[in-house]
Amino acid sequence: MKRLNEFLLGEHVTTFVVLMKKETRAKKNGDPYLALELSDATGHVAAVMWDNLESVTAEAGQIVKIAGVVEEYQGQRQVRIDRMRPAREDDEVDLTKLVPAAKEDRGVMWERFQKLIESVAQPSLLALLRRMFADEQFVRLFCTVPAGKKWHHGYLGGLLEHTLNVTVICDRLAKLYPQVDRDLLVTAALLHDLGKVHSYTPGPVFEFTDAGRLLGHIVIGAQLVAEKLAQFPEFPGELAMKLQHLILSHQGTLEQASPVVPMIPEGFLLYFADEIDSKLNALERIAQKDRPAGNKWSEYVNLLDRYLYLGEQRQP
Repeated sequence: MKRLNEFLLGEHVTTFVVLMKKETRAKKNGDPYLALELSDATGHVAAVMWDNLESVTAEAGQIVKIAGVVEEYQGQRQVRIDRMRPAREDDEVDLTKLVPAAKEDRGVMWERFQKLIESVAQPSLLALLRRMFADEQFVRLFCTVPAGKKWHHGYLGGLLEHTLNVTVICDRLAKLYPQVDRDLLVTAALLHDLGKVHSYTPGPVFEFTDAGRLLGHIVIGAQLVAEKLAQFPEFPGELAMKLQHLILSHQGTLEQASPVVPMIPEGFLLYFADEIDSKLNALERIAQKDRPAGNKWSEYVNLLDRYLYLGEQRQP
């Protein structure tokens, strides 16, 4: 089936999309119609549905199957929808076609993630990691949810990709600084954003959960790890305390929502590794958004309090 960016004016289309917005408005004669916004992995498009409104059961945030015609309205493409229904389980819709996703295959990334788990030599930390990722449903969510809504890794598989990158950075840093506890650092990196599994919905629209807003991913993650640690009464007490400290301090400052600041060498390395991967992913996203317009500079980035220089366009 065609994607939104492949639609041509006058074309009759039947496809699956995400229903982002649904609003009932009034025509000039007072009759209702639906003003809609549709999306897939390639972008967004406006849509309208003039008739048969009583047949519509789909709500915003759902995957829907539509049939309609591509038209033009005020210089922009718009889909006039004739029929629309929620997707069914037997439709077997590929979510990667409907929402932005990590470039690398999630199955391949998960295999790399498991190898990093098994690289931990300290028995208590290895047992904890294995127990943490033993639940298939939890792993499925971990490999699906984003690492953020907008700023960094805000796409399908974003949490897995970000966690993998941070762990690889930490593993390499541990080779440069032999005074740090490599197994502790790698374990903390693998677990540092664990709370995001319960902080974001798994799609097709990525939103904060109630727990994500009320508690935040750091608190949720620390709770998850504490619950698992309680299942290991023989777990070394100081090692458990250091691990929890790394999770609680990984955002570096109190202003960045960390309850405590890094106080051990592994904490500083985890914080900077997290900063490197999140910032570089955000810079890539900003460049992809602004460079196609031919801009040498980005728009002002409030979170960084600066403009970013994108440079000259590279010739193909």
